[in-house]
Amino acid sequence: MKKSGTVILTLVVVVLFSFTVYAPSDTNPDIQVTLVEQSPSPVEPGQVVNLRFQIENDAAASSKDVIVEFKETFPFTIYGDTLSKNIGTLRAGSDVVIVEFQVKVDEDAVEKDTEVVLQVHHGTGSALYDNEEFTVDIQTQDAVLDIVSITTDPQQIPPGGTGEVTFIVKNLADSLLRNVKFNLDFDDDDIPLAPFSSSSEKILDQLKSDFQDAIKFTLIADPEATPGLYKVPLTITYNDERGNTTTITDLLAVKVGDTPKLRVHIKRSTVLEDGAQGKVTLELANAGTTDVKLVELTLLPSEEYQLITPSNYFYIGDIDADDTESEEIHLYIKSGVDMLTLPIKVAYYDANNRPLQQQVELPLQLYSSGDLKRFGLVERSSAFIWILLLLLAGGGYWWYTKKYKPKKKKR
Repeated sequence: MKKSGTVILTLVVVVLFSFTVYAPSDTNPDIQVTLVEQSPSPVEPGQVVNLRFQIENDAAASSKDVIVEFKETFPFTIYGDTLSKNIGTLRAGSDVVIVEFQVKVDEDAVEKDTEVVLQVHHGTGSALYDNEEFTVDIQTQDAVLDIVSITTDPQQIPPGGTGEVTFIVKNLADSLLRNVKFNLDFDDDDIPLAPFSSSSEKILDQLKSDFQDAIKFTLIADPEATPGLYKVPLTITYNDERGNTTTITDLLAVKVGDTPKLRVHIKRSTVLEDGAQGKVTLELANAGTTDVKLVELTLLPSEEYQLITPSNYFYIGDIDADDTESEEIHLYIKSGVDMLTLPIKVAYYDANNRPLQQQVELPLQLYSSGDLKRFGLVERSSAFIWILLLLLAGGGYWWYTKKYKPKKKKR
């Protein structure tokens, strides 16, 4: 019995020693972290994003407070928040806590999935959890393809003529754009335009960040097209590096019209010599294919003439293509003028309300009295003829009386 008691006592001591050796002096939890929400998603460079992390303990309860720390790395900085948060102790087995950080994204951030660093500490000791695999989706939401300029050469396409429309586009994103497509829709019968020697779709295979390129269309206008402004539906599509497709719809405005050919000339004139007055008829001829509107004519001042007409301004109005309008002015020509010059200013608008102006000097030949008589522009004076006739008559009478009148006899 004594021996058995000794054995039992020995076993008890061994068991107690075993518990003393393997009992932990501190308990470390098994931490698992998940990024459960990013708001907004995606976030734009320069914006603030809220990141919510789920902290789980799958092992023994923590004996110390658990500290969750956000590590600032470009392009992320804490915004109105703290870098670390104490969530207290975690109970054993699937204890879950949600931790949220408010983070500012730098304006120069690259558009891509960008890693954030999060660490979890047990008390003040080394990190129990360190993960750099959480990513934040950074992407510009607005269109990143900028149409820098649209030019048409010539500014308006004449009926039956061709013109070139050029788009200058620039990639404002910090990533590559692919398959940049421009499509013009000419299906509407009211649009008197069509692509010339090319298709209605142009493609840029790729456009690098901060680069620009040109897309050109050659268009032809219907020969019977009415001058005016026509709106052509435009569709632009492109893909970013993530494979996302962006579509932009707009209208391309194209002017159809021709530069007017307005001619001013002297149609008739009764002004023939200096030092005299007369009337001059000015004619305006529209020799082009497009109408002109709101035509105004002004006779400019000159030292060569004095205006008898009450005003030097004349409102002509509209002149259709292949038509004429005329205006009569009354002038007195000053002495000593051999060649009269009429300075004329004409202001008008084309069919697309584009203001135009031209100034011309119209020459008018003047003649001397001798030239006027020689050219038959004035009747010769009859006074000389009458004098000559009288002289002839007088001479004839004298000759008659001399030859035929009987002489008186002498007494």
